[in-house]
Amino acid sequence: MPNDTKRWTIEIDKARFDELKSDARFWQLVALSRAVNTLRFVQAALLAHPEESDSLQAKRTKFNSFFFTCALLFEVLLLVERMCKYFRLDPAFSPLHEILKDPTATELRNSNLSPLRNQLTFHFLENEIGEQLVKNDVNPRFVTGQGVTNEDVYYELADVCTLGAFSGLQLNQADAVEQFGKQAQTATELAVRFVKAAEEFINKVLLADGWKLREQHS
Repeated sequence: MPNDTKRWTIEIDKARFDELKSDARFWQLVALSRAVNTLRFVQAALLAHPEESDSLQAKRTKFNSFFFTCALLFEVLLLVERMCKYFRLDPAFSPLHEILKDPTATELRNSNLSPLRNQLTFHFLENEIGEQLVKNDVNPRFVTGQGVTNEDVYYELADVCTLGAFSGLQLNQADAVEQFGKQAQTATELAVRFVKAAEEFINKVLLADGWKLREQHS
């Protein structure tokens, strides 16, 4: 029975690697793997808290894991678009290309993801905060804390504004929670689909380019 905890690597001989280092096609493959790393990072933060947890730390983590997932999705869609230059005719690229053309991805990219990424996730623009505060009848509560440590401090007003920027909803409308839930599910499913397709594509390209799986010995 194989040891599931044994480490392994995927490597290639130095001469071939030196060739690949100057290949823009290979640069895109490495960039794609960087995108997978970042999405897995924010997903791991989310999974660190049980679904039923109602702690302030869990709320803060769940909201921000989701926000960063959405902002990263905006970036990965741009990367996949650029990758068409080198990989469009590669059958292994088809699942990623289909994500790019998916109506769900197009809708998210043209509406919700752009303001979230540009204004309140990778950047912190006060004008967008002001717009959300003015148009929404939000709870006049700035922060919630518990105990005496900063670990359980949650600046919830800021995330309420970010939620409004993503959803495009007025947060006091009757069906806001339901509508946001649908949008959140759509974006999350797209991120999961992207990671799966990206990893399958990376593996196929590495295999075709001569990379080899090797077990690490202690």
